[in-house]
Amino acid sequence: MDAFVQAVEWLRLLLVHVPGLAPLAAAPYLFRPLLMVLALGAAGALVGVLVNLRCAEFHAEALVHAVFPGIVVGAVYRGIEAIIPAAAVAGVAAAAVLTWVGHRSRREASEAGTAVVLTSFFSIGLIILLAKGDMSGQLEALMFGRLLEITDVRLAQALAVSAIALLLVLATWKEQVAHAFDPVGARASGLRPVVLDLVLNAAVAGVVVSASTAVGTLLVIGYLVIPGATGRILAGRVRTMVAISLATGVGGGYLGLLIMIAPLPRPVSPQACVVLVMAAALLTAAATRSHRTGASA
Repeated sequence: MDAFVQAVEWLRLLLVHVPGLAPLAAAPYLFRPLLMVLALGAAGALVGVLVNLRCAEFHAEALVHAVFPGIVVGAVYRGIEAIIPAAAVAGVAAAAVLTWVGHRSRREASEAGTAVVLTSFFSIGLIILLAKGDMSGQLEALMFGRLLEITDVRLAQALAVSAIALLLVLATWKEQVAHAFDPVGARASGLRPVVLDLVLNAAVAGVVVSASTAVGTLLVIGYLVIPGATGRILAGRVRTMVAISLATGVGGGYLGLLIMIAPLPRPVSPQACVVLVMAAALLTAAATRSHRTGASA
């Protein structure tokens, strides 16, 4: 852990005089959130492209809520530093359950089963949380995150889980894209849809787990949906879609933190600023696409 802390500090000092990064690298309490949102932006963007191509936004939303019991157990019984490890356990279980539900039912029944998993897991988390007494303040922190309070330990944990999520999607990228565009052909060529679904669900859960203490369980869906949707609106090829998605996810995190430290009449939530910047990018992309379509017509 000492080596990681020293590496982060070395990187901060290296970037402290770089134009554009200096305001965020000047203080450790701002630099750690910067690293966090950049990692989440990259992981969420790549995973989000597959989520968009597979039309799996509802599954992603279900995983966001299904990981909640693990977050609660870690926070309540082991402290805030145990949130990510406990959430990782819940994420693996949720990914396995949702994959099983998706392949054991027809499409309509699968969506109903996904909704049951979503509400059941989330309800379990609330029951555990409220069983410890009045923890409304803690509930707010778990829902919306505390980006500026991230520690070196939680940053290291989040970066490790984000890296695992990235490795999962990169290792199966071609197969995931092939299955997204032609499920029947992919199955005929020997690909195993259940394995691909499990990998994608695990990657989605990894992004959710990484963001659990910093962004919260409600806002993390923005990382999984908005960058990929923005790329889909503007791009005609998957490679271009990935580039736009990465620019939206990473750029949204950077610009959101700059807005947060800007002199404003009132303090603003950094994680909300990040998601709003990405949402603004999505709306701009939609307006641009509409204008192009109208001009060509």
